This record gives sequence, C-alpha cells and structure tokens, in this order.
Amino acid sequence: PPIETLFNISELFKISIDDLFKSDSIYCLGIDGGGTKTALALADKDGKILRHLKVGSCNPVDIGFEPATTVLKDAIYEICKGIPFSSVYVFAGISGGTTADMKEKFHNFFSGFNFAGFENDTDNRNIITAGLGNNDGITLILGTGICAFIQKNNEHTKVAGWGYFIDSGGSGYNLGRDALNAYFCAFDSSGEKTLLTEEIDKLYPGGPHKLIGHIYNGGKTTVASFAPAVFEAVKKGDKVAEEILKRNMRHAAHIVEVAAKKFNSNKKIPVILAGGLTNQASAVDLFKEALSEIEKFEIEILSTDPVYGAVMLAKQLIKS
Repeated sequence: PPIETLFNISELFKISIDDLFKSDSIYCLGIDGGGTKTALALADKDGKILRHLKVGSCNPVDIGFEPATTVLKDAIYEICKGIPFSSVYVFAGISGGTTADMKEKFHNFFSGFNFAGFENDTDNRNIITAGLGNNDGITLILGTGICAFIQKNNEHTKVAGWGYFIDSGGSGYNLGRDALNAYFCAFDSSGEKTLLTEEIDKLYPGGPHKLIGHIYNGGKTTVASFAPAVFEAVKKGDKVAEEILKRNMRHAAHIVEVAAKKFNSNKKIPVILAGGLTNQASAVDLFKEALSEIEKFEIEILSTDPVYGAVMLAKQLIKS
C-alpha cells in the first residue's frame, strides 16, 4: 500500500512500521569474507540452505572500510531480497575484520540493519566452527594469506596470520611473491633460469617492464594470482619452483608444530586445513612431509565451505 496508508495502519493497530513487516519465519545468514571473495548463505532456522551468493572481497585492509561495507551492503540486500531484516540472525566472519578498530566499525555497520541478532568476527571463526565444531584442535588457512588457530576448551589462540607484510611463508601471496622474485632474477641474470619465466608470461604476457606496473597497481591479490605458476612449473620438474613450494610448506608445517605444543602429546591432534592451496595435492603432500612427527596429527582438508560455519554460528545466536 502507499506509505500514507502504512502510517494509518500502524496508528490504527498501535504498532510500528517495522512490526508490520515482521515475519514468523526465522532465517540465518552466514557471511564468509575471505581474502579474494565473499560468500553468503541464507538458511532457515533448521539450517537448510535456501540461497547462496558470492561477490568480491570485503577485506577492509585490502580495499578500505567504505568499499568493504559497500560490497557487504549490496550482497546482504541481494540475498535477503523479500525477507525482513528483523527476521534474520547474522554471523559475519571477515578477513581483516578484527584488525585495529575494524571489529567495532563493522559492529556499528551491521547494527544499522536492525537484524534479529548479529555477531561479527574474523573469518577464522567460520573455519573453526565448520571444521572442528566444539572439539579441540588446530585450523590452518592456506589461502591468499596464512593463519592458524588453536581451539582448546572453547578458547582460541592465534599463530601467524599477522598480514602479508609480516608473515614469512605458506600463503598464496608468499608463493606468488617468490615466483615473481625468481622471474625477475632470471630476467636480469642474478638468479637461475626457471620455467617460472614461461608460466608467468602465460599469466601476464606483457613482459617484465609492464608486469612491474601490473604488480604494484594490483597489490596483494595480484601478487597471489601468480601462485598457480609455481604449481605448473613444479609439475614440469622445475627445481626453482620445487624449492619455493618446499620452503613455503616447511613454514606452514612449522606453524602447526608451534601450535601443537599447547596439546597433550599422548593424543593425536586434529588439524583442519582450509584455503585455496589445499586444492593442490603437491602443496598438501609437501606440508605433510615437512612435519617432523606426522603421527602426532590427524590431518583433514575442510570438506565444507567455510560459509556454512558462519551459518552455524548465526544459528547459535537464536538461542542466545
């Protein structure tokens, strides 16, 4: 009805305009804001997924807070189309979402939707919930970035994951950076010849001088986009690429071994691996080889999308 009629109806029944649009149905919205994309899943109160949506990155460290909230706002309106926000419980796990004052800023952003309930945190919470549930163990993200979390007695401790300026290896960014380093060293003869030259030229055929501009204009995600060159060169037996991959997986294994010190060594420790690099068998194999005592661990690759962990966390808000 026209807006004037809505005012009349609300006055007649002595309820607010918001209450007119309330639904008896309850929905759970999970948001997983990773390093390169944002996934959303809308479920009913029983956890049955009703809608999916994938959009660009909402990492505020990479793209800025305002662009991040624009991505999120558009995506939320799209996936909740036709559903009143007052019927939706939301959990948003966002990469970079707890850096500096970002958690508070995102909290203020989400509060403007008048959801039935919401919580925002890091995207690691999604993976912990999807992979471990309430069980003790370790999660390791091998994606654009790298980060491990220890879950013990429902408390969480972070190992690595301090950002690409600080972390030493094991991520798509680190692989891409090392590949580009080898490429330019081969170009100026300060390093060995490598098949990475050929593989990087396939990904960006503009040549070294144009490639420099492309890298510095694109930043972290552009550097990470060259990680596939390492895997292609490894398949062809390139020694430089093999050493890059081994070095990075040794660092990832070191992070897990540091995290393992928090556990009783008499029991096998569950380790959940997640992130794009886990799709590469060579990376997972080298990670396992680099563990000094692999028998201490029960290693699994996360079999569900992390956004489902966010849906589970949103569902928990209904009870609170």
